[in-house]
Amino acid sequence: MLYAKLNLITLSWTLDNCNSHNADWKSKFLERVRFFLITSDMKTAVVVRYLTKRYIGEYSSTGDFLYQHRVAFDGATSEVEVLDTCGCAKRGCLAEHLRWGDAFAVVYSVCDRRSFIAAGELLALLERTRLPGCTAVTLLGNKRDLEHARVVKAEEGQELSLRFGCQFYEVSAAESCAGAALAFHALLREARALALLLPAPRRKLAAYSVSKVIGTILGLSNKSVRKKRPSLSI
Repeated sequence: MLYAKLNLITLSWTLDNCNSHNADWKSKFLERVRFFLITSDMKTAVVVRYLTKRYIGEYSSTGDFLYQHRVAFDGATSEVEVLDTCGCAKRGCLAEHLRWGDAFAVVYSVCDRRSFIAAGELLALLERTRLPGCTAVTLLGNKRDLEHARVVKAEEGQELSLRFGCQFYEVSAAESCAGAALAFHALLREARALALLLPAPRRKLAAYSVSKVIGTILGLSNKSVRKKRPSLSI
């Protein structure tokens, strides 16, 4: 089962730099946002590129790592904590992480067909375990600089994102931090908008048995109409 190879990277941050006249708005929304990056390999190159603007090609893929970083975004400063936990699905903690998260980025490699298939399975899992329209999700294709090794077309990523009603971006962690920043900022904006529009109970998980859903890999959604979401290859 492909989920056995997935690792989960946890990002949480609180926003500051809000003026006193924004106190009511801050109390309504500026709470901790829990943000998960789900990937089919054991590397965190995309998120490290976003947080530090540096590219790290190879580093240890075993054990748990905690990254802390401050990010200035949309006039506010975010204190970011990144927890990279490998083998999460094997340890049985994926269900708890899905309950806990507010926003999700599902990452695959454009050079790896299996990772793309796994991304589709994860999007199906998120759809069944989260309330429809209440979760910020981005499908993120990495390694777009390796065109000679590409096996997943950009059009396939766009089609998959439309099927599940999520944003879609293709980036290259090796080439530039701009693409990763654009994708993560767009996801954060969506999470902020949902937090403002939806009461807290609507942002919680639907009353599904998450453990049962994880035990059964789900296919395509039965929804026939999907809202078109942003997509970009940069």
